[in-house]
Amino acid sequence: MNFDMSVVEKTMENLAQRQFKPYFVTTKEEVLPLIETMVADGAAVANGGSVTLTQTGVSDWLKSGRFNYLAPASDATAEEKKEMMRKRFYADVFFSSANAIITDGRIVNEDGASTRVAPMIYGPDRVIIVAGVNKIVETMGQATARVKMVAPINCKKIGFDTPCVADGKCHDCRHFQRSCCTTAVLNYSRIPDRITVILVGEELGV
Repeated sequence: MNFDMSVVEKTMENLAQRQFKPYFVTTKEEVLPLIETMVADGAAVANGGSVTLTQTGVSDWLKSGRFNYLAPASDATAEEKKEMMRKRFYADVFFSSANAIITDGRIVNEDGASTRVAPMIYGPDRVIIVAGVNKIVETMGQATARVKMVAPINCKKIGFDTPCVADGKCHDCRHFQRSCCTTAVLNYSRIPDRITVILVGEELGV
């Protein structure tokens, strides 16, 4: 995709000023070699649901057996799943993407069960966010609009029956399967460089 590198540079500068650690790679194939320099074998790792992590090969790499991968087994009971979700707060590294990254350096995410945004905010020693440049926006209003555009796509993909699936529009619904329950804005990191942001010069995710 075509993108303005000056916008990327501005975003990275502002991310750094907010004590996030920014990187830029041109293609998705460059993501995994970079991440491999950041995570030691045997580390406890976890991830939030992310198309971007799948597209960049990070999801399969986390499941490769090289790490203590904190994810519930497919046949786990509800109680076992809940316990595993709690254990993810003790991960050495938590991986995710972002719904939007504002050029002023703020990172915006919206979540349903909040098992993705909660570890980003507190718990794991390090967080690594991977996002295509298509996630960069200029304002909070644009970030909110992007979240509302993405939510129906994600609900449909998961198989939910929320009102937005029918017409692609947010209804601020009270449906029990609502996927946009919690909005988290990362404004600043008190712990310098705890949160790494890898921007990729391609359109990734949704």
